[in-house]
Amino acid sequence: MGNYFDSHGKVTKSTQLDPSKISNLRMFMCMVGLWTCLFLSALETTIVATALNKISSDLDCLGESTWIVVAYLLTYNGFLLLFSKLTDIFGQKSLLILAQVLFLVFSMACGAAQTMNQLIIFRALQGIGGSGIYSTVFVIITKIITVDKIGLYTGILSSVFAIASLLGPILGGVIVDNTTWRWVFFINGPGIVLSLAFVIPGIPGLGEKILDKQNLRRVDVIGGLLSLAWPTLLVFALEEGGDSYGWGSGTIIGTLVGSGVSLIAFVSYERWVQNRSQQEPILPIRLLKSPKLCLNLLTMFCLGVCFYASIVLLPQRFQAVDGMSPMSAGIHLLPFTIVSPLFSIVCGVVLGKAQKSAIYLMMAGAALTVVGVALIGSIPSGATSLSPEVYGYEVVLAAGSGFMMPPLIMMLKTEFNDADLASAMGANNTSRTLGGCVGLAVCSTVLHSDLKSSLAAFLGPSQVTAVLNSSVNLTSLTESQGIQVKQAYSKSYNNQFRALLAFASVGMVAAIVLGLLRTRQVRRRPISIVQGTLLGLGNHTDTEN
Repeated sequence: MGNYFDSHGKVTKSTQLDPSKISNLRMFMCMVGLWTCLFLSALETTIVATALNKISSDLDCLGESTWIVVAYLLTYNGFLLLFSKLTDIFGQKSLLILAQVLFLVFSMACGAAQTMNQLIIFRALQGIGGSGIYSTVFVIITKIITVDKIGLYTGILSSVFAIASLLGPILGGVIVDNTTWRWVFFINGPGIVLSLAFVIPGIPGLGEKILDKQNLRRVDVIGGLLSLAWPTLLVFALEEGGDSYGWGSGTIIGTLVGSGVSLIAFVSYERWVQNRSQQEPILPIRLLKSPKLCLNLLTMFCLGVCFYASIVLLPQRFQAVDGMSPMSAGIHLLPFTIVSPLFSIVCGVVLGKAQKSAIYLMMAGAALTVVGVALIGSIPSGATSLSPEVYGYEVVLAAGSGFMMPPLIMMLKTEFNDADLASAMGANNTSRTLGGCVGLAVCSTVLHSDLKSSLAAFLGPSQVTAVLNSSVNLTSLTESQGIQVKQAYSKSYNNQFRALLAFASVGMVAAIVLGLLRTRQVRRRPISIVQGTLLGLGNHTDTEN
């Protein structure tokens, strides 16, 4: 746990725990509880991928489907830095329980939502709980595990990301095909209850003082709100521009200006806070003076754009264009969800044996990502059945993302000391998930623009509105019109991947420049095979350690 201020305002160390005195039974309870809640929070980033069409059609708002994903990612992303600081101030166990309760309550609320607006709001609040779970679990494991076993237990926890990435789309499809989509969210209820049943008695307490006045004064509340405000405004403008509002409308222009002002305010405020003794900045701005960190964040941002957009767009394409069921769409996504973590593990093992290979693996991954995105965007727009080549394209893209993530994380570990590593990692996580939000928003804008112009060529205004609101309304069209609608969707998905290609290309350029700068770096920190493997296990989805 973090430090406390005594009655004289001086910093004192909090009570420390001797991990060697925790019994095997208690350790087992801790691991079951931590693994379960971490798995559920990671699962929420992928399980909805194959359920989006059904959810949005049922709520009669197909055009807003990406907000179901974006709302969760925005708050999940926005609160990572804040929760990381709060664990130092208030204690990990208390915040983990609070985060799980938030996640549980709003998962149930998502399942009970009656309108798309309700679901989006509840998903955003659910994301706060998911962010808190992720931020606290890995801190807790370092407190209750002895040094000689930290690699083993961290590896066990990191396995949730591979499993969540693999099972999420398939599980979402199975639920939608066999019962109501609401169980996509209700499934978290028994899971969180089980986790709390193990966590509460299993994790030792360290005398946390949640309402301690001195601790409250250390919380950078304003910085936390500003860190959430500017990306939210940005993503809203990108998501709604050209659809609900024109790009030249006062709403979009005002939102973009507000995002820029909020970003400037965040940077300025954090610069001021880091010079104060009793408040801890959400992000030490001095770290951004490092060109290598900025390039690292830019590369990860572009990778996040391509990764998150692909894992959402591909199942949607399989359903809208190829007529697959949600479960079948999840199965056809397996080449991507299996290969990405597999290549991350291989990459981690290679890094453990040859640290200098990080630069080349990162560049190779960036190049493969560009090729994979370009290939998927080249699928013939007139095809309404899945081409076998798509599986190969998925593998190429998955290999690219798998090769890129571990080197980028490892470079942070070798670049920054322990005092700054947590902040650098937090910024890295923020860049990746923010990239996912921006990527999905851009793709949503392209989809709306393409479909409105394409569908109007052969459908009446009321038919266009009906098709954009719900895929169920396709059944009212003639066979010829149905084929044309699928072709319009196919063309739009190709255009969306071409938009992603621009981000992938920027990421490749950033990776090359970062690699050139790294070749001049003299100071290097050794990394073991075990550490390299853990980098591979924990860094292939939206939630890495």
